[in-house]
Amino acid sequence: MLALLTSKSEAFSHNNEGGFFSAARRRDILVDLREGFFRLCALACAGLFVYRGVSQVMEDPTRINAALVAISEILTFTWLLLSRRPVTRDWNPLTVIVSVTASFGVALISLQPGIALVPVYFAAPLQFVALLFVIWGKISLGRSFAILPANRGVMTGGAYRIVRHPIYAGYLAGHVLYLLSAFSFHNLAVYAVITYMQLYRILREEALLAAEPEYRAYMERVRYRLFYRLF
Repeated sequence: MLALLTSKSEAFSHNNEGGFFSAARRRDILVDLREGFFRLCALACAGLFVYRGVSQVMEDPTRINAALVAISEILTFTWLLLSRRPVTRDWNPLTVIVSVTASFGVALISLQPGIALVPVYFAAPLQFVALLFVIWGKISLGRSFAILPANRGVMTGGAYRIVRHPIYAGYLAGHVLYLLSAFSFHNLAVYAVITYMQLYRILREEALLAAEPEYRAYMERVRYRLFYRLF
């Protein structure tokens, strides 16, 4: 679809340089189409998680851990819908594949009870704390949230004073806690892939933002990406 739109744009430029749209305007249209595609995918995934999470809790009201993981992922997609357009974005094909898989791959997670390696009554409160940390990070970030590594400005306040990627840290902690309270090899495999891709995503994001002197100074002040004294 995008290839067809691009070829039509080139035809307009070749046949009528002063046509309906300038080259800059055509680029903006293509960017808007890509943004719209990502947000449509986010909306679809959010709807799926609402349905699956509510179904699990209605079947068993004690499945608080399933409700929390669903709410956590719904927040991701909701924030994406409300985000503003970035100044720059990393459209490297590998980065796109990794970022989309890391974000939308959570739709593959099973919300079935699984094996409780850790009791739900122990894991769920910690999951809630991790979710609060995610929310704090999102509030600190405002509308500068993105699926792909992007520059929407350097954020250094709020939760970003503790670690450089508080939202990822909160998600990772929540994923581990949910996995321990509803273990399955399926979820272990899905979370392993998601975590690996999130780490790649973090490194690409920092490489993009490090072009800003302000971000390089921020990296000197806040040494750890996810967890204090670990990473």
